[in-house]
Amino acid sequence: DNSTVILNAASEIKYHKKNWDDERALQLEGEAFFKVAKGKKFDVKTSGGIVSVLGTQFSIKQRDTYFEVICYEGIVQVSTGKAAKKLIAGDTFRMDAGVLFSATTSDAAPQWTGNMSSFKSVRFSQVLEELERQYNISITYNGAKQTQFFTGAFVHDNLENALQAVSTPLGLTHTIEGTKNVTLVDQ
Repeated sequence: DNSTVILNAASEIKYHKKNWDDERALQLEGEAFFKVAKGKKFDVKTSGGIVSVLGTQFSIKQRDTYFEVICYEGIVQVSTGKAAKKLIAGDTFRMDAGVLFSATTSDAAPQWTGNMSSFKSVRFSQVLEELERQYNISITYNGAKQTQFFTGAFVHDNLENALQAVSTPLGLTHTIEGTKNVTLVDQ
């Protein structure tokens, strides 16, 4: 139907090809950016909630207890067990461990579509999990900053630069053991 979906690392969608013309609906696990062609209702179902649109651009991130929807163009309807909200271009809806956050963005598309992950007041543990997904690494960090909120970004094409971007602002140091194991420690 001329709609497009770009999936981020460790993400997948499922849909029924035979029923697509009658019901534009899919199941998302992970994170994706959608450009939905105008037409019949389009639903994206996740374990965190359902996003319904007619024709727009938006992203959804569903990871464990983290659920985020950002509207880049048009209007989307977000429905969860705890809340329902209409988002217009620039609005962000986020639930993290059951706590609702609202914010705005001036971005035209998710930063990860340009090989960068960006965060605005996101728990540091979520940032570390995204680093692990983007670089296919394992990070060990047992410090107290797991629940601290982080605002910043990291690139997807240079692990050393990415680690510095997230560790330096929080006063952490890092070591890389082999090609897959990273340890962060408080200075």
